[in-house]
Amino acid sequence: MAFGSRPGWLTALIVSGSTLLAGCGGGEDAPAREPVSLDRSAEAASVNGQIIYVADVELEARMKGLIEAGETLEPTSVEFDEILDQLIEVKLLSMEAISRGLDEDPEARHRLETARDNILGNILLEAIASERIDEAAIRKMYETQVTLLEQQMENEARLRHILVPTKEAIDSIAAEIKAGADFAVTAARRSIDDATKMDGGDLGYMTAEDATPDFARVIRDVPQGGVSRPFQDSQGWHIVKVDEVRKRRPPSIEELRERIERYLKAQQLESILGELRAEAAIVKRNSPRGARPAEPATVRPAPRPAAEPETPPPAAAEPGASSAPSAGTASETRDGPPATPAPATTTPPSQ
Repeated sequence: MAFGSRPGWLTALIVSGSTLLAGCGGGEDAPAREPVSLDRSAEAASVNGQIIYVADVELEARMKGLIEAGETLEPTSVEFDEILDQLIEVKLLSMEAISRGLDEDPEARHRLETARDNILGNILLEAIASERIDEAAIRKMYETQVTLLEQQMENEARLRHILVPTKEAIDSIAAEIKAGADFAVTAARRSIDDATKMDGGDLGYMTAEDATPDFARVIRDVPQGGVSRPFQDSQGWHIVKVDEVRKRRPPSIEELRERIERYLKAQQLESILGELRAEAAIVKRNSPRGARPAEPATVRPAPRPAAEPETPPPAAAEPGASSAPSAGTASETRDGPPATPAPATTTPPSQ
């Protein structure tokens, strides 16, 4: 299974930490929740002698996304009072239902049992999400991914450029450079790119994939220390020097740690579910394949990382990197368990 190709529902489980069936988890990038541990010492209200605790209000606020895990809700706040009123109304309706004997109805009992299953499943998920992943497993997954990435990553080049409005001006500059003039000094003196000229035209590091087609050709065709032929684009006339060529660095373990942990937790949960299904007597009455016992799930070995992981993020910004001509906007990291982030491109310099 490809690195990052967890089933969607498993992704949501691990990301939110508690959305197995009840659907009350956090957002797509929410950290895993700590197990719910309610403080029953602080009372918020009572309804006919039944207590509603401050912790009940805060739990409801977390489920509604009003506060994050570990945060508290000020008891004097409007939000606290609104949620407390909602819980009071729920309590009143529950009491009235019991007084009418509705809790003895077979349908009600079935729904209560389903709700109990949901809650217990969520509690198990919270426990799994809170478990610390073994550091050795994280490092092993990271090293595997980095090895694959390093085989596929392009070189990146540090470029300097000089930008002028006319062909006559660029031809004059090209002649100066060919005669031995210092490129950085010439850029500071003659370039009209205010964003880079005082840094000697420094555009920072970029790959051919990051750059516009003209700059990509320079990266591919001009060796380290070389100077391109003049070329024109929508900004004007350029001449470019390749200051340095180096191997693009992979993302650090800290940059990928959170995604790797989510992936390994999803993997752990899938393994647990496989074991539970294998040990359980499951019969699907209305299966499209006929009424027969469900096949027990096979507990699969740890899935392999992707054969073709995405390109990692570029190196940390170097001087002048913000002015690099770009082929487009930054790619967004995919949701869900670990997926190596796509490269971020840079925006073109404003002239």
